[in-house]
Amino acid sequence: MMFVLHPRWCLAAAFTVLAAAQGAAAQDWRTLESSRQHRSDAPAKVRVEYGAGSIELAPTGDAVLYRMKLRYDTERSAPIAIFDDVARSITLGMRSGGEYRWKSGHREGSTLVGALSNRVPLDLSLELGAVRADVQLGGLKITDLVLQTGASEVKIDVNAPNSEQLVTFDIDVGAAQVTVRRGGNLRAERIKVNVGAGSLDLDLDGAWEGDVSISANVAVGAFRLRTPSDVGIRVKARTFLADFKHTGFVKRGDAWYSAGYDAAVRRADVSVTAVLGGFEIIRP
Repeated sequence: MMFVLHPRWCLAAAFTVLAAAQGAAAQDWRTLESSRQHRSDAPAKVRVEYGAGSIELAPTGDAVLYRMKLRYDTERSAPIAIFDDVARSITLGMRSGGEYRWKSGHREGSTLVGALSNRVPLDLSLELGAVRADVQLGGLKITDLVLQTGASEVKIDVNAPNSEQLVTFDIDVGAAQVTVRRGGNLRAERIKVNVGAGSLDLDLDGAWEGDVSISANVAVGAFRLRTPSDVGIRVKARTFLADFKHTGFVKRGDAWYSAGYDAAVRRADVSVTAVLGGFEIIRP
């Protein structure tokens, strides 16, 4: 039996092959390596801006303030590696170039592998777009921490205590899935959470003492808070068409208290406003 292709199908196939060839030709992949020698233990402000792709970030004890290896497409993005010696500020990462706008299918291939000094106190800001991120913050000296995410999958681990007192951990989750493991090791005084359509799983396991204040706004996403069993918890929740499971809590006034809250050495005071999203506390 003989099969005959219709002329219109042949023409469509030809255009498809041509478009694919043009798309491949339009990509110009390059690799940038950048670092800065460690010369002072003075505090530094670090901003990591990464529009799309995959990113790995970890501490280093080497004699560098930072180190970055970036693979990027010159037709669609521009690398960033800026150090201001006077202001002690660092900006690293990648931005979209010209009028190009990131699309989910274009993030494949771009990679950033970075390291930050564990010798210097850092005011750290992570601004992530459509990325897959694996971030290790254990052992860094962090005084302030900001995480802003778009349509990302972000995994943060803190496998060792922060030697500085973290004043504020500010988390802004768009349509992302963010997981923070052993976040108690950050030793944060305040944690501010905004969740849009994404989800945040925040684990407070770790070596922290005293009290932590957590304020959260949840739109249509989900916020899950995990705490060690010895942590006393007080929750003030304002919900509208949202769910807060308070099993194991006792209401006193306008707040919900976990058993043993008054005698607890470590406490988490949580204030949550949820519209359509969900809020959950998980304890062992």
